[in-house]
Amino acid sequence: MASERHDRAAAAKQLVMDNARRHGMDDAEIYVAYSPYGGLRIRVVHEALAPHSESNRHEKLLAGIDAEVAELLTPDEAEWYGPPFAEYDIPIPVWADVLERSDSSEDLQFASDLDSDIESPVVVTFYSLRGGVGRTTALASTARILAARGRRVLCIDMDFEAPGLPYLFGLSEPTSDVGALPLLLALEQGETPDIRDHVARAHRADELYCLPAGKLDADYAQRLRLLDPESWYRDSPNPLHALLDLARSSSLAPDIVLIDSRTGISSVSAPLLFDVSDLAVICFFPHTQARIGTELLVRSMLAAKTRRSSDAYAIAPEPRFLVTPIPPGPSAEQVRDKALTWIDSWLSAVDSRRSTEVGKLQGDELTHFISYAPEVAFRDQVSLTNAIHEAYGPIADWLEQLLPQSNQSSVVGSVSKSDILGQLDFSTGTAEHQESFFEDFVKTKMSVQAMDSRYPLVIGRKGTGKTAVFRWLFERAESRPIPVVAPNAFRDRAPWSLGARGFSAIERRLGMRNADWQTFWTCYTALTAALSLAAEDITPADSPFDIALQDLISKGSNLDELDVVETISNMIEDSEAALKAARWLRLIDDRLEEEKFLLFDGLDTGFGNDAESRKRREEAVTGLFTFLTETESRLSKLAFKVLLRVDIWQQLRFENKSHLFGRSIQLLWRDQADYFKTVLKQAVRSEAFRRALDAASIGSNVDQWQESEVFQAWNLLVGERMKGGKTTFTRNWVWNRLADGQGDHGPRALSQLFHAAVGWEAREEARSPYDRSYIRPRALVPSLETVSDEAVQSLHEEFPELDALIHALEAVGRTPLDPTEIAQVDPEATGELDLALEVGLLAVHEGTVEEVRRYRVPDLYRHALGMTRRGQA
Repeated sequence: MASERHDRAAAAKQLVMDNARRHGMDDAEIYVAYSPYGGLRIRVVHEALAPHSESNRHEKLLAGIDAEVAELLTPDEAEWYGPPFAEYDIPIPVWADVLERSDSSEDLQFASDLDSDIESPVVVTFYSLRGGVGRTTALASTARILAARGRRVLCIDMDFEAPGLPYLFGLSEPTSDVGALPLLLALEQGETPDIRDHVARAHRADELYCLPAGKLDADYAQRLRLLDPESWYRDSPNPLHALLDLARSSSLAPDIVLIDSRTGISSVSAPLLFDVSDLAVICFFPHTQARIGTELLVRSMLAAKTRRSSDAYAIAPEPRFLVTPIPPGPSAEQVRDKALTWIDSWLSAVDSRRSTEVGKLQGDELTHFISYAPEVAFRDQVSLTNAIHEAYGPIADWLEQLLPQSNQSSVVGSVSKSDILGQLDFSTGTAEHQESFFEDFVKTKMSVQAMDSRYPLVIGRKGTGKTAVFRWLFERAESRPIPVVAPNAFRDRAPWSLGARGFSAIERRLGMRNADWQTFWTCYTALTAALSLAAEDITPADSPFDIALQDLISKGSNLDELDVVETISNMIEDSEAALKAARWLRLIDDRLEEEKFLLFDGLDTGFGNDAESRKRREEAVTGLFTFLTETESRLSKLAFKVLLRVDIWQQLRFENKSHLFGRSIQLLWRDQADYFKTVLKQAVRSEAFRRALDAASIGSNVDQWQESEVFQAWNLLVGERMKGGKTTFTRNWVWNRLADGQGDHGPRALSQLFHAAVGWEAREEARSPYDRSYIRPRALVPSLETVSDEAVQSLHEEFPELDALIHALEAVGRTPLDPTEIAQVDPEATGELDLALEVGLLAVHEGTVEEVRRYRVPDLYRHALGMTRRGQA
């Protein structure tokens, strides 16, 4: 676009030159450029224009040209008009122009969105529309933290009307002719000063430097009157740009420049915010008086183009929000919520300008809150206390994201990236369908406990690995277990396992014979134990029932549900069925020489998904646990292992439920390293990736990796840091976004994320090569939407009772949300809010579980529901 406008301006200039020659003005001074509003700006200076009126001048020089601004002047008039404008396609970043063009339809991209690092130094402006919000303290504290981390930091005090930054570093007042103000004026005059003559070292041990505004005296006030930031963009070189270039090229060579800007709409703050800053920290308190002005500021920033922009891409200054000071007490949460509500509404206006590759802006990731702390507020100088680190460390984290990564070299030199992308194969299916399941299975402390006979109950949310535990026990346990109830995928090897129709038929038979579910489970478990042992060529104990057991055994894999239902029906006709079945089970137990698990899995969906089926499941599973608690102590070799979804377990009510306290394991992924091993084990199946690990001196036995090796391999695969956002590391970004409303994680979602990311990276690599990791961090952003679609589809399948609520959330379209918003869409949907909390579709955003004022939809589901992240106005 810029090159096109340049060509049009050049063509217009040629026409003006031709017109001038026709009228004897061959030596005219001619300037042509585009104005901030997109029209042509033309200036012609020649003495021959003196006798002509303004309209005649237009007729002679601008024939065939449509100019928005035309300065057709004699030399005397030109002297009065002032110097000519610069002939390049950069809008002048002054408040009037910027506020006028505060809306844009162009793609919105920041320096932190780029795959490549930007040239140092990174420039950050701290700004506030109003005073009294701790802006300068925030800058000085952040500077101290960055310098303590080994960064070279230059702080510039450009709050010319009220300078004070040096004093927070304990520096004395500068001498005359030293400071940013005299330095800028010297650069305006074409001088070549040495910036080091104006800078003071702010800390002996760290590379922290301060450029003060200047010495406050009569000369300072006179110099301030001479400052004309708008003229910087008519001249070449630009003094502000020249100042930053001086810093970069000097021995100071800062990694980052922090600029303290004047409050309000000052002449200096506009170029700082809209031109030279890669990132701007906007400090404010959410007082009503600050809302309109701060909103307009944000809109203007998001429509501006910094000097990092080029013909290839436009770069806008990136906003960050520092809300301060947060008052103590119960009002703190209200202040935070109000500020995020404002910020989310401001940012949502540019959602359509953000591509899926970089992701939409999210207020809570771009905002930091500083609580009021007297020990900080009343300090004359900033020192590195724990309070300072805690309060301002997150701001330093933000800024470090723009700095070059520690490992800038290519990681794909020794191993072909195309080979690795071609070999990487991440499973998107469930545990029962994964061909490489045993290679990929990660044994965590929790999963090992889940396989221990001391824990008869294993609970977990959907996708946390219950079926993985079942499959490992079923196929890898030294002593083959007895699968009483198995998921669908395993029923060819456990043909006696009942499904929804079988359980429905059993319920009818129980009603006809006035029997209960506890009796069923006793009979059914004894029968399946006998059938399973016979399949292992172990002669089961004789049945105390008059049933054709040998006929059932001889059917083998041809056994079907009807056979089982009819056999159980015959057993429960006996008035002493429960007692006889219990004795049969004990006799079987006596015959065993080693411990065997009685496995119960597939109970979650095995009964069906309609309301009647769910009621049947609740009654049946209640009967199962009554049977378990009364039976297990009488068995020495047979050990119960029930795998159940946690929300089902929480709804059950039965006597002696407390007997399972301390004897159950909930599958949770609380350790990032263990969680990430689930995809890294899949990655090392790639021979090419194993070679890459070897080149990085990392072994390929993932089970033996320490945490540092896990993260090193992770960084090799997908990079260390995300670009943009509050969460610095890719591992944190993934961890936060794949969590459900309860904070739980499922390995399947992680595999789905990487499966999608590999495909995205392969397509993008053909267009834009990237060599710092085999999958660039940016690939995770669009891939998350694929995972979200899968997660919501899974909810539809397993929790159909949530369909009305899911449709209501889609209609509301934003999160957090009030329960009344759901009721307005569908009053009946509010009846499923408790279930939605239990399964992680929703989380409590404000209030308590007992009294929720607002809900939040986690990112895992939010994308597929088409919900934006914003508060209520």
